[in-house]
Amino acid sequence: MKKFSIKNLLLFFLFFFIYIIPYFFISRDLEFYKSLNKINIPSIVFSVVWTILYSLLSIFLINTYQNLLNKKRLLIYLMLNYFSNILYVLFFFQFKLLFLPFVMCCTSFISILFVWMETILFSKKLSYLIMPNVLWSLFACVLSGYVFLFN
Repeated sequence: MKKFSIKNLLLFFLFFFIYIIPYFFISRDLEFYKSLNKINIPSIVFSVVWTILYSLLSIFLINTYQNLLNKKRLLIYLMLNYFSNILYVLFFFQFKLLFLPFVMCCTSFISILFVWMETILFSKKLSYLIMPNVLWSLFACVLSGYVFLFN
C-alpha cells in the first residue's frame, strides 16, 4: 500500500469523485421505490455502504492506477463494474424498470468478483479492499432479484 502523500490524497478525491459524479445527474423517483415490495433497509445504510465501498475502491485505484494499462483484464472488469453500477441506478430509478437493473446488478457482482480474482494474482493485500464490494454486490443481487420477482 502506498504511503500518505498530498498526491495520493488528491488521487483519492479524484477517483472518489469519478465514482459519485454520475449519480448527481440521474434523477431518482423515491415514490416509485417506496411503492415496491422489497426487503426494507433504511436508506441511510445504502449511503453509508456506498461511501465506504467507493472509498475502498479509490484506495485500491491509488495503489494500482500506474499498472492498470499493463493489466488490461483488470481495467476492463473495473470499467464494466463502473458502468453496470451507473446503469443500474439509471434503469431502476429513472426508467422504473425491474429486470434490467437485476441484470446490471448481476453484471456488477460478476465484474467485481473478477476484479477481486485478478487482484489476488498480484496482491493479496489489495484484494482485501475489494472483498467488501464483492459481498455487497452479492447482497444487492439478492435485493434486486427480490424486487424483480415480487413486483
